[in-house]
Amino acid sequence: MTTFPYLISLIIILVSLCKTKSEDFTCGTTSCGTFGLPIRFPFSTNQPNQTNLCSYPGFELTCSNTSTTTIFSEPLLTLPNSETFAVKHISFIDQTVWVNDPNKCLPKHFMFHHHHDFMLNLKDSPFRLSDYYSFVNVSFLKCPSNSSLSSMVPPMSCLNLDYPVVAMRSDPPFGTPWILCEFITSAMVPVEDTNGLFWNDYYSNIPLQWDNPDCGACEERGGRCGLVGEDVLRLACYGLPAQGISKKLKYGLSMGLAIPALLGIIVLTWMLWNNKNTRNQAQQQRETGTEFSTMVMPHPPVLVMGLDMATIDRYPKTQLGESGRLPRPNDNVCSICLCEYQPNEVLRTIPECNHYFHANCIDGWLKTNATCPLCRNFPEMSSFFASVLPVSPTS
Repeated sequence: MTTFPYLISLIIILVSLCKTKSEDFTCGTTSCGTFGLPIRFPFSTNQPNQTNLCSYPGFELTCSNTSTTTIFSEPLLTLPNSETFAVKHISFIDQTVWVNDPNKCLPKHFMFHHHHDFMLNLKDSPFRLSDYYSFVNVSFLKCPSNSSLSSMVPPMSCLNLDYPVVAMRSDPPFGTPWILCEFITSAMVPVEDTNGLFWNDYYSNIPLQWDNPDCGACEERGGRCGLVGEDVLRLACYGLPAQGISKKLKYGLSMGLAIPALLGIIVLTWMLWNNKNTRNQAQQQRETGTEFSTMVMPHPPVLVMGLDMATIDRYPKTQLGESGRLPRPNDNVCSICLCEYQPNEVLRTIPECNHYFHANCIDGWLKTNATCPLCRNFPEMSSFFASVLPVSPTS
């Protein structure tokens, strides 16, 4: 394993010494600004050194600042039926481009998007959402600053509003726990974790992939993709390493092999010497009667983020009667939604601490946090999961 970095260095030397057929390839790498993101086929920019052969339809980019003396500028991608996004990174081998809001506030675009279709519409574009992401319908809610919901998720600070806003999945609906929150709007948002109750990954880049043109294999071999002609979108792989080995390459190859071999001998000698010392120490420990087999290492703590619905359904339920008589007469307010209990409502109890709440309220809480909202104790599951308790109405 120690010689692995030297093998990588050898590969770099060999690649640098290889002659390429660069004279056959006319499209170079460009960027927006002096230190901008490298841009090449299938993408192109509105710069003079780019021709029609250097771009594929649908991959046209523009620079945020077209001045030739600009140091900091970023490429912009405009989709046919959607917004304009800033391009943050491009992987030509994986054929993936990461985009974000040019003003670094994705929630603002989703909240105040007034078109009938959703903000990130990939229709009629060569791109699709990454395989690790999915579109989820999200509701934006205006909640009081002292509510339990606004304290469970980070605020959207880039909105610069005088009230906290949270984004919660619209399906399934959770009406009762968040009754104090005001609905603002809903939007289709790309998320990586489709099982989460909230959208809180506000500032991450959105990965988009493309399948055509397929240049990943060419890029992986060290070549550069390009068009053969303007009339037909036929691809060619240019700039592949030459087959012959020059004298300069042979010299670099011999030097590249000699240095790692010498270092490998040194490392192997050190490993053999260290292994011998280790065996001697182990032999001395056995002779002195030291016992290591009785040592018990403590198990690392297990971090539990939430409970599944099957586990939550095992918590006992109680339905209030017409009289509204409570299990605890002085405890008539749900501590999650801060609403008073009404007749015929269904409550759920945490057996470990005997605290009860609205069934919908505590169900939503336990999906993201396995502790009691009041005492923060973690229930002893084995003490009450022996049987499923039925719903029993009270008079």
